[in-house]
Amino acid sequence: MTYLIKGTAVAALLLSAGCQQAPEHNEAADRAAIHQLMMEYGRTLDERDFDGFTQLWTEDGDYNGTPGPDTGETMREVFAKNASGAREPNFHVFFNEVVTFDGPDKANATSMSFWVVPNEQGQPEPLMLGQYEDELVRVDGTWKFKSRKVNAPMAPVPTDESEAEAE
Repeated sequence: MTYLIKGTAVAALLLSAGCQQAPEHNEAADRAAIHQLMMEYGRTLDERDFDGFTQLWTEDGDYNGTPGPDTGETMREVFAKNASGAREPNFHVFFNEVVTFDGPDKANATSMSFWVVPNEQGQPEPLMLGQYEDELVRVDGTWKFKSRKVNAPMAPVPTDESEAEAE
């Protein structure tokens, strides 16, 4: 009887080992993780966490022509220069997120954002509209930006007064 039980157990183990399947693509979990990546993009910029910003990119990533490992330092310089004259605190507000998958570890996404800054009275005011085109990949179980292209279809235009001050 014990031989029968042992034999059945061994057969069951062999069958289960041969029937193991690759983990299924959980699209809902991947969408949530990609959404979190996009929110981290905004959070790291809003909090000026440039080291954290760098961690959102693959080693061979590209951010509007900046290599992934250099993104944090590049953004540190951009925010230090404050060419837009944005008051602080300022925040990114994201919307119109669309994600399409090209396999279990690759995706493309588009989204938009407002960059909201305080006006002279301290009230929130959109300063810029951002439009994003992303290539995303999963690296060691974590979604990262492989490429992010940012366009600003609506951005501040210098007024005659601000141009005169600059001269």
